[in-house]
Amino acid sequence: MTSRERELAAIRHEVPDRVPLDVICIEIQEEIADHLSIEAGEVYDALGIDDRIVAAGYTGLECRGPQGQPLDPWGGEPLLDYGTAHWYPLSGATTVAEVERHAWPDPEDFDYAGAAAVAAALGDRYAVRGPYWLPLFCRVCGLMGMEEAMAAMVTRPAVFEAVLEGVFSVTREYCRRLLNACGDAMPILCLGDDFATQRGMMISPESWRRFLKPRFAQLFALGKSRGKFVWFHSCGDITPILPDLIEIGMDVWETVQLHTLPLSAEELKREFGRDLTFFGGISTQHLPHSSPAEVAAEVRRRIEQLGAGGGYICGPDHHLKPDVAAPLAVTLFATARDFRAPGYTAPL
Repeated sequence: MTSRERELAAIRHEVPDRVPLDVICIEIQEEIADHLSIEAGEVYDALGIDDRIVAAGYTGLECRGPQGQPLDPWGGEPLLDYGTAHWYPLSGATTVAEVERHAWPDPEDFDYAGAAAVAAALGDRYAVRGPYWLPLFCRVCGLMGMEEAMAAMVTRPAVFEAVLEGVFSVTREYCRRLLNACGDAMPILCLGDDFATQRGMMISPESWRRFLKPRFAQLFALGKSRGKFVWFHSCGDITPILPDLIEIGMDVWETVQLHTLPLSAEELKREFGRDLTFFGGISTQHLPHSSPAEVAAEVRRRIEQLGAGGGYICGPDHHLKPDVAAPLAVTLFATARDFRAPGYTAPL
């Protein structure tokens, strides 16, 4: 099987030739490359990663804040700088009119043709998914500030929803254009948003259903209308809304952080495995403190718990960060690549 065939088969709950492999982000590519005596650009192939993420890059005017700091196209500071941002352009907004006057990004200012060219070059071999990190709730928090956004949800719901609608409108059009441009070369619409911690939801399931579910339903339906699988990243314990995400069309759940869940791996597979493919399951919190034998044992155990009849994509449940030794990362993927068992892998 090609990587594309393998991963799509697993998502269809078919038994592939081996369990497909994926990773959210490898922050130790240089270390792994040195360990394997290869170039850094060869690491993903050497580990056997079966898909690639493609998105349309921003081509519009550079955005700067009041202190001259670089901003993202939305007018906020980059979302990856959690806890360090000090500029929230919609902080203090008290009316819908203020929100509507915000300089929202123009969906035309993204390189969809460039994304399509990359997807076409990758699509015969890999399972291409994208755009990936284009969140709704986290983007609102990036525009208002997390505390203010969560307070506004309760005290100024019209303002909160106006910001959310602004984010959603741009996101929906971006996704429409990206899917149109990439066509069959991108078989998976992949999105992500975080609204839970390791201890449970940050907002109530009722608030999630009121504000976020209808909008994610529209985004997922956009993918389904073009024959795409829907892959969704959301960290932590989102089990209270897993049935809702299944109802609106989620096919793959990333990232399964089993240590955060009230269910065991076996219970997760039994309760939700008919509807979902699970990605993750290998704890990056435990990984740095494990021996190679312990890593290999955890990988085999997760495949056996989650991978029967397909429906599992093996990999670390979050970034491979600098505290992970390169040999441990290599052991993780090599063990999964070598795993063979009836019902989990197709006969040779």
